[in-house]
Amino acid sequence: MAKTRIGVIGIGFGQHVQVPAFRADRRCEVAAICASDSKRAEAAAGRLKIPQAYGDWRELLAAPEIDAVAIAVPPVLQPEIAETALAAGKAVFAEKPLAASAAEAARLTAAARASRLPNLVNYEFLEIGLWQQAKSILDQGGLGELRHVAVAWNVEIYAVRHALSSWKTTRQAGGGVLYAFVSHVFYYLEQLLGPIGSLTARMVNNLGPIELGDTAAFLCLETVSGIPVSVSVSSHAFLGSGHRLEFYGSQGAMVLNNPTSDYITGFQLFHGTRKSGRLAAVEDHSEEVDVRVDGRIPVVARMARKFLDWVASGIAGRPDFQDGLRVQELLEAAEQSHQCRSWVEAGPPGPIQDMGS
Repeated sequence: MAKTRIGVIGIGFGQHVQVPAFRADRRCEVAAICASDSKRAEAAAGRLKIPQAYGDWRELLAAPEIDAVAIAVPPVLQPEIAETALAAGKAVFAEKPLAASAAEAARLTAAARASRLPNLVNYEFLEIGLWQQAKSILDQGGLGELRHVAVAWNVEIYAVRHALSSWKTTRQAGGGVLYAFVSHVFYYLEQLLGPIGSLTARMVNNLGPIELGDTAAFLCLETVSGIPVSVSVSSHAFLGSGHRLEFYGSQGAMVLNNPTSDYITGFQLFHGTRKSGRLAAVEDHSEEVDVRVDGRIPVVARMARKFLDWVASGIAGRPDFQDGLRVQELLEAAEQSHQCRSWVEAGPPGPIQDMGS
């Protein structure tokens, strides 16, 4: 069987995570890499032993030897690249959030649907083994009736710590806490709890004007099934507590907690019931991760495997661009709530992902 030839667009996350993630699957070959100029692309290609280098993504997409692309650029740039790729007959592996606006995400989703080409968005938290075990506990009724869920994600990101000018802290580019962090939260909450029905949100920037991008977000949500959820997220939390999810039910409680700087492999899972009377650590039954490897690579490799399964079989996978659009609509609902300072309806939910394994 011929290998799927992947072109990677972007040499930040692209070269450090996407390239090794795709190379972990023997069904594909990383055949090209693209940067914002040819010299940087050639340097990256030389380091990584990638055959082709491009300084213009349009040239990469025009190359007949490329079957699919993995995109790792700021959200504001992603829609044009992805839409052009689909028009060129290339399958697309995209990063989150899908775009910098719901309108762009909707246009891109329509293009993907019309093309019938594989299209995936890299929401990786649900590929972590302990998260999948947490999902199983919920699905099997291990907490009884859910009463409340709390999410706290407080870290200090590199760009904030060093006061760097970066798309990650710029709202117009698709950055800021809401788009960079809460996009993840919206996606995984709907997969774990079901669709969000309504929300209220407040965003702040303690370092400058809010227009530059929010550095903290505080939300209250209610799922369609009536589960209340509180969310507190910040990117300027020096010595922050990390990423923590707490689930409280009528018959038990569960905590996913990561106080470490490794935002993927640092999680622990605790579960307790009325019978046990205490929270106990749940053993991680997923495949062992080599601690010498960037913790992001194994979980993104699982996402890459889903993408390549779709390419090989023609059977659609998830999360796709429709799921990315759903998150984009929730992000704009949060922005609307911030502006009007009131609860807003989240709108009709998109399709819910079957997490699988």
